[in-house]
Amino acid sequence: MKGSRVPYTPCKLYYDGARDLQAGDFLRTPAGSAYLVQSIRQNSRREYRKHLGCLRWPAAEIPAKARVHPLFWYPRKARAGRPLAQT
Repeated sequence: MKGSRVPYTPCKLYYDGARDLQAGDFLRTPAGSAYLVQSIRQNSRREYRKHLGCLRWPAAEIPAKARVHPLFWYPRKARAGRPLAQT
């Protein structure tokens, strides 16, 4: 099935602006995807950014008492490609 992801697969994300985010919390997107935060590393240059080690999680299996934070995707600015060698 195209586009489907196997649950419980590890991934890495970064999150800007979450001050009270802790390991064990969940992130949920408006589309219904969910992630369990397993590890957090503070960025040394950007104090507002946290690098997360996550596990994709079925949104229906999030415990009722779990802390859930919203996660919004936004497009990155495209970097200019490397110019080709002139011949």
